[in-house]
Amino acid sequence: MQKPIINATVSRTSVDADPTFKIVVPNNVKPNELEYVLSRVMYNMVRIYARGKHIPFEDALVQYKEAMAVHIGVVHDQEQKAKEEQDGR
Repeated sequence: MQKPIINATVSRTSVDADPTFKIVVPNNVKPNELEYVLSRVMYNMVRIYARGKHIPFEDALVQYKEAMAVHIGVVHDQEQKAKEEQDGR
């Protein structure tokens, strides 16, 4: 039996337009399933980054950890701003 865990698409209205990302996680996905998939994706991202930069995996992991924390903070700030604008604040 196969079960979709995550589906992600990106689209652009034109070549110069910013991309729009849509990420769908079905309601029947268990947290540990999603965590496993995302962890494996992150592992591969760090591995590819380390290989491309010719640095040890551990160094790439530290750099990626810091970059991800910043990026997640930016996403959070954008979500909060959008929510405040929607609420009319």
